[in-house]
Amino acid sequence: MTSGTSKPQRPVPVERGRALGILGGLLAFVVGFAAAGVLVMLGRGGTPPYVVGICLGLVGMGVVGFFYQRGSVELPQARLWSPVLLRAVIAPLGLPAVPVLAVLYVLGAIGVVGNLLIPLSGRR
Repeated sequence: MTSGTSKPQRPVPVERGRALGILGGLLAFVVGFAAAGVLVMLGRGGTPPYVVGICLGLVGMGVVGFFYQRGSVELPQARLWSPVLLRAVIAPLGLPAVPVLAVLYVLGAIGVVGNLLIPLSGRR
């Protein structure tokens, strides 16, 4: 006989290697695109270092794609950039979640401004 009150089960943590692959890929993505964005802001878009930054970002997304569906533990049903999913990936690595989230979001914002907003505004 059950009492009807059950404790919610804690989610199973993501495998450490998988978490490292996803976070490493996301970090490569934001670093590459932020570097390229800074180069655009400096009027150096299209140069070889810009292309290297973009390539690093694309390889990072490929790494995320490789590790995202691997493993036996299901990831939370959330968007890739949501704090819920990112915390689930950061936790098994023993890293502080808030600073890691801040780094990812700030670098991502730099990449969006430099690679999207500045070119769309037509100013250099």
